[in-house]
Amino acid sequence: MSNAWSMLEQIQHDERVYFLAEPYGIDREFQRRSKLPTRSPKVWADAYLLAFAAAGGLKLVTFDRALKTKGVDVLVL
Repeated sequence: MSNAWSMLEQIQHDERVYFLAEPYGIDREFQRRSKLPTRSPKVWADAYLLAFAAAGGLKLVTFDRALKTKGVDVLVL
């Protein structure tokens, strides 16, 4: 875990990386996207990321091809 903290510190000092506060409206968007008949932590996390991007008017960039079918503005690398 100490490596994770070191990595976070490096990322926080990288001028190419921005940290954003949760956008207005994320609660409603997250609730809409997370009301699913599953208990999977991955689905929960995906719903949060998609809600954050949607509420913030952002493009979600990911390697996860499955997210392409779940979000309007998703770029799969």
